[in-house]
Amino acid sequence: MRALSQMLVIFTLCFAATAQAHKFSTAYMDVTEQQGQPVLLWKVALHDLAQAGLIQAKDSHQVSWQQVLDSEPQLQDYIRLRLRFSSVAGACDINTVATDWLAQRMQQDMFLLLPLQVRCSSPERWQLSYTALFDSQHSHKLLLSWQLPPNKANAVLSPTSPLYPALLSH
Repeated sequence: MRALSQMLVIFTLCFAATAQAHKFSTAYMDVTEQQGQPVLLWKVALHDLAQAGLIQAKDSHQVSWQQVLDSEPQLQDYIRLRLRFSSVAGACDINTVATDWLAQRMQQDMFLLLPLQVRCSSPERWQLSYTALFDSQHSHKLLLSWQLPPNKANAVLSPTSPLYPALLSH
């Protein structure tokens, strides 16, 4: 009985170490409105960006602020390719400025906070398309806080559900 009890303790410790070693890839985005235009705040873990090769760091869990700033051109290009915002009039412009970027510790990880300014030709039928990190982190999810009327809601975007809101075409 004592041997069984010791094996159970060893198994539990091994399982706990394995469970802690795996990190889920989760980013966050707040979508609000300011002066008739959408404003996005993308919060993404620095180690996720480094693992995707967007920030050059020897260790994806040890990223310096200088490495983040040095990666601005890659991050700007990536945002243009993987984050899209549209309206009934078509694609909207998305811009971010590195001087507005911040780092923040959230849930034991360092996150990069990227304010994104959006310019749309129309205030109708706004939609976000998010495909960031899906190819490098297959379990990646975006937890979205959509605070634009009339669809104020929270949503989870994933490789199988990359759009919000899911609009029906007419």
